[in-house]
Amino acid sequence: MVKYLSLFLILILFFSCNTDKTPDCSLVLCAAGDAIRLELINNGENIISNGTYTESNISISRDESENLRIRVLSDVQGATSGLLELNNFDWQPGEYAYTVELENDWVINLSVTFGLTGNDPCCGDRLEITTLSAGNFTVEQLPNSGFYTIILE
Repeated sequence: MVKYLSLFLILILFFSCNTDKTPDCSLVLCAAGDAIRLELINNGENIISNGTYTESNISISRDESENLRIRVLSDVQGATSGLLELNNFDWQPGEYAYTVELENDWVINLSVTFGLTGNDPCCGDRLEITTLSAGNFTVEQLPNSGFYTIILE
């Protein structure tokens, strides 16, 4: 009986001392990279969701070699109702500058700095926005919202 009890204790110690700390990443969905999502507010209204500005009257100046994807999301669910989204899967850590023109009404000098999140055990280093400014316009971001609000006043 003592022999079985000793064997049982040794097995318990063996299985409880498993040093493999590798997380189970099978259910983790890793984001490809961060996108710049902008909510544009003038006089308290979202000027994308109210139809004032669409893809046809928004232009963005950038380095022409950059493969920038621009989308106007006029009907989104959640904390806002409309967003301007800029995305480039080739972004690297560093600073990028864009000029966003809303017809002849507004010119926004956008400056964005990207950094890396750190070594995530499942996804590795991911790109994230570390700073975003819009020239003379006020920029706000609610925690965990996924977008920046630019007040055009």
